[in-house]
Formats: sequence, structure tokens, C-alpha cells
Amino acid sequence: MIQYLNARVYSGQEVLERAHVTVENGRISAVTTGAAPVSGKKIDLSGRSLAPALIDLQVYGGLGKLFNNEPDVDTIHATRTATLAGGAVYFQITLSCSPLETMWKAIDACREYRQSGGQGLLGLHLEGPYFNPEKRGAHPLQHIRTPHPDEVAELIERGRGILRYMTLAPERIDDASLDLLLKSGICLSAGHSNATFEEAMHGFQKGIGRTTHLFNAMSQMQSRAPGLVGATYLHKPWTSIIADGIHCDYNCLNISKQLLGERLFLISDAVTDSQTGDYRFHFAGDRYTDDAGVLAGSSLTMWQAVQNAVQYAGIPLDEALRMASTYPAQVVGEGDRLGKIAPGYEACMIIWRENEIPEVIL
Repeated sequence: MIQYLNARVYSGQEVLERAHVTVENGRISAVTTGAAPVSGKKIDLSGRSLAPALIDLQVYGGLGKLFNNEPDVDTIHATRTATLAGGAVYFQITLSCSPLETMWKAIDACREYRQSGGQGLLGLHLEGPYFNPEKRGAHPLQHIRTPHPDEVAELIERGRGILRYMTLAPERIDDASLDLLLKSGICLSAGHSNATFEEAMHGFQKGIGRTTHLFNAMSQMQSRAPGLVGATYLHKPWTSIIADGIHCDYNCLNISKQLLGERLFLISDAVTDSQTGDYRFHFAGDRYTDDAGVLAGSSLTMWQAVQNAVQYAGIPLDEALRMASTYPAQVVGEGDRLGKIAPGYEACMIIWRENEIPEVIL
């Protein structure tokens, strides 16, 4: 038993001052205020802040290893190291549009990582390959595919227990393929899409429950064509956003927060330096671009995303932390064990003082 005493606790539900968190066998057993518990090992946090570990549902690699170019266990370990440095204990490794062979390798690597004791991996996020070529962003045109029910069925079967999340263009997928994916339990998200408002709403009404990196690589909201952005504002699916001030203006983050409320969550969308393979990314000071100079991904950590949301978009810290922990856990169906400091939840937390990078408690 370990007692973390005298902390400011951002529980995912409320903020508690001078609170005490009791951990037993890797789980939180109690959160109290007032007199400190008597038994157990004691760690006095002296007013430092404690929050649930952050969760990154879209990250492509780390430490110079990009999953698209190196879909192996070593890359997942490197990504885990990178996400931990930014406060994220849990993550979805993300594979951009790729040939089927690379997709199979990615699935196998994730399975091997777990079977060998690798920690923190929630699953695989396939970003593609069923995109609209007009909104491909930095994804190579040759890797975008047209879905077919037989191929989708094979993808579902090979990915069982591993493939957790998939971004697709709702206007590019037939109803038969979409029905297979919806029945599989894979979390589906609309993105890299040029959908009309009507096409986007059809996808949402069929059961697509999420939107990927709002504003980026999608049909925008216009007065006579609301597009995917407008459909997202109206239908209010779970919606990810990149809070770096580059992928979208911080005022757009603020507006989206007001419109989407608790349905808006943070991702890093972080890539890494890569000079070989189909995906070649170059660090450009505060972002990554491809060989053609197209914006390819962020250099964010999840902790930086939280700080940016607070500093530049006026989102209160407790809510920004929920956007990086509580809500992502709920997005992928893990809200009963991750994303809160409460009895029964896993005791993975971050601890920090003001102006410090957080330390992870595992």
C-alpha cells in the first residue's frame, strides 16, 4: 500500500486540495481529504499536482522511428518511450495509408509487442487506407484504396484484438463494408474526407462515432456547404483536435470547445524524423513536413497539448486534462479503468509542480 499525501488532485471529475490517494496492488483504493491515512508507505507531495496519466490516440512513432517505415516491435517501444516523456502512459500506435502487406506487419508487430510484455499499447489506429484522394494530406496517393467487403472482412479477421481504431472517408466506403466494420466493434472515425454535409451525416447516422483531427484534411464549413466540419458540429461525435496552433488556429480550438463540449479531445498527431521509405518527414522548427513541404504531423507531446489548450485557448486546466485523459479513455471504451483518479481505477498518474514537465507514476 502506498499513500500519496497532500496533493492537488485533478481526479477527472473534480479538483481536490490537500487530498490523499491510496494505491494498492496497482489500483487506486481511496481518494480522501482531511486527516492523512495512518497505515502504508507515505509519499508527501507537499501540494504538487496529481492527475490521471495522459492518453494519446494518434501518434506515429518516436525517437526517429516511424511506424509506417518500420512496422516492428522496436518502433512501438521507441514510441512508448516518447509518449511517456510527454506524460502519456497509454497510446494507440498509428499507421498511415499503407499497402496491405505493411498493414499485416503492423498488426503482427502490435500483437508481438503485447505478447512480449510491452506496456501501454491500447491498440492499432489505421489512418486509412480508405481516404478521399482530394484530402490525402501527406499520405501518398498510391496507398489510398477503395474498400471492398472481402478485403474489409480480411482486415477485421487479421486485426482481431489489435485493430482498435480506424479513420476513413465516409463518402468513400460502401454500406456493406461499413456495416462489417461497425459490427466488428472497431472505433470508426471520419477523416481525410471531402464529404458533403449529407454524406457526412449519413456516415454518422449509420454509426461512425468520431471525427479525426478536426479541420485538417476535410471539407470545411461554408455558408452553402457545411461539409464534414459542419456535420461534426451538428452531430457532435467524439472529435479529436491538434492543439499546436498550426494544424488549427487556437481560436478555432476555443470555438470548437464551446460547440462540442465534452466530445472534444486532444491528440498529439506526432510524427518523427524519417528520411527513408514512403514517408519522409523533416522537422521544420515547430512541425513536420514531407519532401514537398506539405504539413505532415506535429511535434507535440500530450503535455504540451494540454498546456497550449490552457494558455492559448482559455480552457481551464482541469478540463484540458480531461481532454487528454478522461475523454480519450471513454472514446476507446476504457473509461471504467483509465482516465480518472478514483477507486477501482489503474494507478497510472502524472505528478508535477507549476512550470515543470510531469513525472509519470506507474
